[in-house]
Amino acid sequence: MSESEIAFRAPLDDDWPAILDLAELSFIELAGAPSQAEWMRNRKSFTPLDGIQQHFVATSDEHIVGYACVEHRKEAAHGWYRLFVVVEPSARAELGTTLLAKLRERLIELGARHAWVMDFEADARFIAYLEQMGFVRSKNLMVDGKPAVQLTMDAPFQSLAPPT
Repeated sequence: MSESEIAFRAPLDDDWPAILDLAELSFIELAGAPSQAEWMRNRKSFTPLDGIQQHFVATSDEHIVGYACVEHRKEAAHGWYRLFVVVEPSARAELGTTLLAKLRERLIELGARHAWVMDFEADARFIAYLEQMGFVRSKNLMVDGKPAVQLTMDAPFQSLAPPT
């Protein structure tokens, strides 16, 4: 799948089952991973009163192949934005990089100073990928009884730039 085959758009109501399927697929290889249903409820229940949330779906031949979101909750510290990237594990290197570049554009437009991502420790490959992209482990925590890690990155987010 080349970057030229990928189109970005806002998700439609009918897209959410496919996005959830991608989220579940990304965790299916992890023993004891929690269901992503709560994650999905949080994405869909977010309102403008909660703060800023912008979704993108990546499509190829009109099929959803990836999802990305940037959000900033009003109660969060100023300048801190949370990122979500969901792709099939086999597409992380190429499509994940493309989605992170798209999120980088939004972070710059929003004037973000810091970005953070949370993932389960069991997904060591994705965490290693995020570290290669320039994220740094900042906190260990427990989510749904499973060890997780928070990774952060500060502006200007150069390592999220599209390759030249």
